[in-house]
Amino acid sequence: MLNKVLKIVGIVFGSLVLLGIMAYGAMSYYFRYRFPYGTYINNVNAATFTTEQMNDYLLRNYIPGVDYSNISLLVEGRDGYSETIKCADIELKADMTGELNRIMSDQKPYEWIVSWLYPIQYKVTPSITYDEKALREEVGKLKCVNGSEYKKKPVVRLEPDDNGYHLYDEIKDRADADRIFEMARTALDNIDKSVIEMDIEDCYIAHEIPSEYKDVISLYDKIEKLKAARITFQDDKLKYTLNGDLAVSWLQKGEDGLPFVDEKGDLVFDETRLEGYTDFLSDVFNTTGGYIDWVKHSGGTVTLKNSMPGYIVDKTAEKEKIKEQLLRGGALKRRPLYESEGNGRGNDRVGKTYIEVDMGEQKLYYYVDGQLSMSSDVVTGNLAKGNGTPSKLCYVYFKQRNRTLRGRDYATFVNYWMAVTGHIGIHDATWRNKFGGNIYKTAGSHGCINVPKDFAGKLYEVVEVGTPCIMYY
Repeated sequence: MLNKVLKIVGIVFGSLVLLGIMAYGAMSYYFRYRFPYGTYINNVNAATFTTEQMNDYLLRNYIPGVDYSNISLLVEGRDGYSETIKCADIELKADMTGELNRIMSDQKPYEWIVSWLYPIQYKVTPSITYDEKALREEVGKLKCVNGSEYKKKPVVRLEPDDNGYHLYDEIKDRADADRIFEMARTALDNIDKSVIEMDIEDCYIAHEIPSEYKDVISLYDKIEKLKAARITFQDDKLKYTLNGDLAVSWLQKGEDGLPFVDEKGDLVFDETRLEGYTDFLSDVFNTTGGYIDWVKHSGGTVTLKNSMPGYIVDKTAEKEKIKEQLLRGGALKRRPLYESEGNGRGNDRVGKTYIEVDMGEQKLYYYVDGQLSMSSDVVTGNLAKGNGTPSKLCYVYFKQRNRTLRGRDYATFVNYWMAVTGHIGIHDATWRNKFGGNIYKTAGSHGCINVPKDFAGKLYEVVEVGTPCIMYY
């Protein structure tokens, strides 16, 4: 009986073992073409998936919202240009089966229990393929490469505008198909969204102007060179800049309304406009004429007419120099060209050595380097007879010894004569025994400044022609 039981148990156990072996073998066979348990690809449990099933699933979920069958390239360029290349037209495909098959081939189906106990994580990426020939053809069809505007006869013309002259160049820059093709290849190798934006600003090739427009371009370049020119005139604290923008408005124009060039190829200026500008420079930089505010030795300020020689712009030379420098172009700084130069500007034109005649005090002061050197009482022009000495800034323009002064009703000998303005000068008056006070009001001179002989001699020896003389009441 025991033997019979043992035999039955043996048969049952053997059957169970055989069934287990058969079940294990069946599972091993099942996983020959499926991923075993414990296989994770891109954080997805791939157990029981075939490579085709896993490929479809991963492609749908690899980049959220990206359908590889509907990807497109959005080409964007200048002036709001945009155009689309559909990747379906270049047979673009994404596939992971190559890497998935490699993972599958590395696994052993009969180790499916071990895989279950020891899971493994894998990382795969899509392989992008497309027809490069088709891509190149699609790029060649883009309007920025082969649009109808590139087949028109080009027009290049120069027209006046508010800023001078504008070059209307209707020739458009064409985009380089090879550069766009390479940019597209790079973009397709790095797909991260359904619409891939491509900015082709750097893909344009600068066009060349046809030789038939060389004269237009030459004229435009000359005008632009003139427009960019700058001449800054500066002397002491005075400064003024002539901009090329203004000079462009001085150009002479032909019947077509455009500037023209002379036989040397230089732009031609309207001489009247240039002369008007040199007149303006003279107003700015000349120091002859006008008035000066003088601080009297006793305090207070008096305004005097200026008759001292000073800076005078050489308008003829300056006109030619301005033309030369404007045509040469560039920016430069210089002093104006003068036909004569003075001692300075403002009160500086007087300097530190001068004669000051205060006709209200009837006193003459001679300053050397800002220090009083000598002074004397004087008698100036007779106010009662209308011969008053004028108030003005003048200068010693002539010196002479032993001169006879002549007028309508007089001829007077003087030992020292220092002319300061017109027929008025500083001289000795030996016929007078008194100076200063109020003599000038009723018994003054014909307009000259009378001084004692000794003082006249000393002043004559030291004063120089050109010495400023300030006279005021």
